[in-house]
Amino acid sequence: MSVDLSELKRSEFPACVKQGLRKLEDILHMPNVSHQQDIQLQIMDHFIFFCRDSSSSKIRAVGPIEELVVVRELAQYLGKIVDAASRNSLFITLFHPSTHDPRTQHKLRILSALVSLAIATHNVSVLEATAVWMQQVCCLSTWSGEVCRGLVQDYFQLTPTAPQHFAGALRALPTMAPLFTANLITTLSQLYAKVGSGEVCEQPPDALVSTVVWWLQGNLGAPSHLALAPLTHPLPGVSLPMTAVPPIAPLMKWCVESPFFDKPTVVYAPFESPARRASLPKVIEAETLYEKNPGKVQTTECTDQYSKLHLSVIQTLQSVPSFRDRMTQKQVLCPKHVTSVVDAVCERIQNSSEKQSEAVNMSLDRLAQTILVALHTECLSGSLSDMWDALHRLPTKNRLITTLLSTREAR
Repeated sequence: MSVDLSELKRSEFPACVKQGLRKLEDILHMPNVSHQQDIQLQIMDHFIFFCRDSSSSKIRAVGPIEELVVVRELAQYLGKIVDAASRNSLFITLFHPSTHDPRTQHKLRILSALVSLAIATHNVSVLEATAVWMQQVCCLSTWSGEVCRGLVQDYFQLTPTAPQHFAGALRALPTMAPLFTANLITTLSQLYAKVGSGEVCEQPPDALVSTVVWWLQGNLGAPSHLALAPLTHPLPGVSLPMTAVPPIAPLMKWCVESPFFDKPTVVYAPFESPARRASLPKVIEAETLYEKNPGKVQTTECTDQYSKLHLSVIQTLQSVPSFRDRMTQKQVLCPKHVTSVVDAVCERIQNSSEKQSEAVNMSLDRLAQTILVALHTECLSGSLSDMWDALHRLPTKNRLITTLLSTREAR
C-alpha cells in the first residue's frame, strides 16, 4: 500500500502541521505500508517539526515564532483525539528519542514547551500522552529530564510577575492527570537526587519541595497514594510497556540527605542563569498553593517540609499491600537505587564534621525507617546483597541502622 503525499506537499506553514499530523495518524492505522518508517520521518521532518524553504528543497529548523505555532498546533490536534491508544501511539511516534539522532534535542525542546502549555491550559489529553511517553523512555532518563528542566524554569523559578493562574494549574495537576503528576515527581526529583549516578543529592529549590509535599499530602482531591499511580495505570496503545519507576527512590534520597543541606535560601536551578533572580513562593496547605504576594521573596521551613515528605514516602510504602492486586509489576523499589542512596549517605557522613552529629543521626534514622518499611511490605525484590554490603560500610551506625542490619540475620 502506497501513501499519497501530493496534497501535503502543496500545503503551506502552518496548515501543513495539522495536515501532517492527520496524515501521520492515518499511516499508523494502515497495515502493510511499504517504507512506513521512512514516510513517517519525511512527514515529521518536512511538515511538522521543520519548515520547507520556498526557494529550495532544503529543510531548515523552525525559528522561535514558528516553533510556538508548531506547539499550538500540536496541542490543539492532540487535544481533540478521543481514543487514548491512537493518541499515545501518535505521541510516541512524534517524540521518539534517539541518542544518535540530531533532531532529538529539537523535538525535546518542542515537547517541553508543549507540556508547559498543557499544564497552563489544562490540556489533559497532552498530559496523559506525556505520562505514557515518560514511562516508555523511563522517568529517570536524561530525555525525561530535558523535558522537565523547562518546567522547573517555567513553574518553580517564578519571576515576581508570574501570573497567578500558574499556581492554579499546578494545584489541579494531581486530580486532572494523576499518572502525569506521579511521573513528573519522579523526573523532577531525579534531576536533583541523581539516583544511580554515584553523586550526592543536589539541594532542590524550596518551591519544588513544597509543591511536591502539597501534591502528595495537602491535596484533598488527589487520588490516594499518588506515588503509586505508575504501578496501577494501564498504558493504552503501548504493546510493550517499560518497567514503571515510581518517585519513591529519588524522594527517599532527598529525605535522607536533606539534613546535610544548607539552610533555606533562594535557590537557583543548576540550568538557570544566576542573572535571572528567582522568587520562590510559599506553599500554603489550606486554600491556595502559593502566597498571594509573589513579589516577596519567601523561603519554606525546609526541615518541616522534608519531614512531611519522608512521612509521605513511608505511608506510600505502607499502602503497597492494599494496592498489590492492581499493580502491573511486583517491583516498587529497585535494590540498585536503594544501594545508590546508601552510598550517598555514606559519602555525606564521611565528609561531615563533629558539629553535624544531629544531621548524621537524622539521616540514618530516615534511611533505616524507609528500608525497614520497604522490606516489611515486600517493596524490595531481587538481590539485596549489594544493599546490605553498603549498609555495613556506613562509617557511623545508630540504633535504627543496627536494628535494620539485625533483620538480615533473621532472614
